[in-house]
Amino acid sequence: MRVLHIETDKVLSPVIRRIVEKNGFSYMKVHLENITDKAIDYILQRDEYSAVILDQCVLGLVEKLINIMNTRGMIHPSIITISSQQDFNLKKRYFELGVMAHFDRENFAEHRLEQYLQTIKNELETVEFFKEFHVAVIDDSELSLDTIRKFFINAGTHNVDYYQESAEFLNSKRRYDLFLIDLVMPVYDGEALTSYIRKTDSEAIIILMTAYNNGQIIPHCLSLGANDFMTKPLEYNSFMLRIQSCISRYKMQKEIIYKNNELFEMAIRDNLTGIYNRTYFSQIYEEKLAAAKTGNQVFWLIMVDIDNFKNINDEYGHLEGDKVLRNFAVALSDSLPDKDTLYRWGGEEFIALLQPYDDKKTVYQIAEKMRVNVKKNNFHHKWNITGSFGMAKWHPADTGEKLFRRLDNSLYLAKLTGKDKIVCEEYLNIMENGRFIRITWGSFFTSGNAIIDEDHQAMINAANNIIDSYEYRAEQMIINKELNNAYKHIMLHFNKEEDIIKNLNYEHYEEHTKEHRKLMAELLRLYDSYSREKSNAIDVIKFLVQDVIVGHIVQKDFDFYPLFGHEILKQ
Repeated sequence: MRVLHIETDKVLSPVIRRIVEKNGFSYMKVHLENITDKAIDYILQRDEYSAVILDQCVLGLVEKLINIMNTRGMIHPSIITISSQQDFNLKKRYFELGVMAHFDRENFAEHRLEQYLQTIKNELETVEFFKEFHVAVIDDSELSLDTIRKFFINAGTHNVDYYQESAEFLNSKRRYDLFLIDLVMPVYDGEALTSYIRKTDSEAIIILMTAYNNGQIIPHCLSLGANDFMTKPLEYNSFMLRIQSCISRYKMQKEIIYKNNELFEMAIRDNLTGIYNRTYFSQIYEEKLAAAKTGNQVFWLIMVDIDNFKNINDEYGHLEGDKVLRNFAVALSDSLPDKDTLYRWGGEEFIALLQPYDDKKTVYQIAEKMRVNVKKNNFHHKWNITGSFGMAKWHPADTGEKLFRRLDNSLYLAKLTGKDKIVCEEYLNIMENGRFIRITWGSFFTSGNAIIDEDHQAMINAANNIIDSYEYRAEQMIINKELNNAYKHIMLHFNKEEDIIKNLNYEHYEEHTKEHRKLMAELLRLYDSYSREKSNAIDVIKFLVQDVIVGHIVQKDFDFYPLFGHEILKQ
């Protein structure tokens, strides 16, 4: 973008050059002492200009310049005049000739020149933007089509199709950015075409053209979706001005949409990892739940927590911890199929929302791929980073809270039974690779009732003691003693627990009591079978730990914990 400064003295040149270059234009200066056609012709042949500033000009120079450009059919650059003459009629004549702005030399306002240059810059950007448009002109008048064709050629716009018959346009099925439509035509008029276009395209620019100055039909058509209108006969400058005005509004709307999208992306993205954040997950989760209830489509959630992350922050600082979080998010994202989405839940926790899958095996394979990718990545040179995973599936009877609690419980069961593993639907597999796992008591299990918490902790300790006795090949008598003690302790605990929840009017008391009886009956059957050497201790231990202790606490006891007015703390 160039600005030509034609001066007759050199006083304002440094000021004008500074303003021109500050606003993104290149500056070219010509000093004229003798104003001749040859001099003007020489200047105009050198380059194309976005604007011409005539400093200390005389009326004859302005007239000659504009006449030459008109004779050549040139697209006029914007013309700005500066003069010391305080003559209203002279100023009026400048504007009649087509001057954009006139400045008083003695009271030269720099900020005004900046504003005009910015206007010129915006217009030029609009023109360049318009050159990429695909335009359809629909008019039954051959003369109008020919006139508009010349206008567009003069403006350097070539992506234009011309239709003299409206039916031909409808049959073309082509996509356009801008439509120029004659209001009154045979077969399909401008009103019908506007309505037709708006059914499939809400963003395209529609400008109606009419030779009839009808104050009723124009507002009607604008209400149908036209952006603007022109009256015939068409005149080039007015024609281009209306188009540029529409395109400027169109461009502004696009920029607003783009900025809004940028702001939206910033609002839904986690600043550190770049993945979606918890706020956006909550929104999508609610939508997913509503769709699942309506269409009865299952979906899965996978929740992940970085194991021992606090140790990294404590030993190496939060900057190093941030690196681990970013790399951890990449490893998880790379493991997910394209249609599934990862979110940062908060801190070192992440959550994946999966599309419907046919079976648990497929989802487990996805979670296992995530676990392995995390483990094999060297996030930190002195730490082997692993993750604990919880999986949960939506069931028709689920509320959003119920599903999420099951997911959360599954994750913490993974963390409290050795970490670097996957727990699905709160079901704890007590054996891994042929060996029993141990359970760590933690605040995850606490109810807020001292008696119940003391019993639960004792039951978990008893389970670990039985496992230790079995794996360290203790004598049969010792294992039997441990099993007997556990059985008696559990029965005593169930009785105390039933009294507590009955006194608190727990609404599911009867159901809970029946569950206790059912568990004890099965445990007794397994123990009896083991005592008569019809089965081994493994079956008893698995049921004791997997179903009676951990399974019952997590899947049943957690339901009455709110009676104690205590929120379960997770660690």
